Amino acid sequence: MRSRILGIAAGMILTITSVAVVGSASPAYAHCSGHGTHPDLYSGGGISWGNGTAIRSHPHVDCDALGRGYPGQGIDVHCAVHTGADWVYARNTSTGVNGWSREDALNVPTPVFVPVCNNLAATMQLG
Repeated sequence: MRSRILGIAAGMILTITSVAVVGSASPAYAHCSGHGTHPDLYSGGGISWGNGTAIRSHPHVDCDALGRGYPGQGIDVHCAVHTGADWVYARNTSTGVNGWSREDALNVPTPVFVPVCNNLAATMQLG
């Protein structure tokens, strides 16, 4: 009887430990913080949403998607950064969602020069 009780107790401890490990397994990406809102620094046009372009909380593909942009919806591009890929901070004027989208998921048919978010004197070529 005692060994059965110890076996049950050991199983419960293993289950609780497994739940604790699994519960804490989702990583908190450090790069998914910072990069706050930005003033509207670009008004040159020539950029539109791709088909279901993800609008993310921060300029990295593993950060939360806040919404999506689609052709025909309005876009207000603010500025650009490079974090392994080129990203723009933009607002979907049709839905009101704003955040970061990868340049290669947008429609940029001809080269445009967008201000760099953290260096107002610099521009980044997109397209």
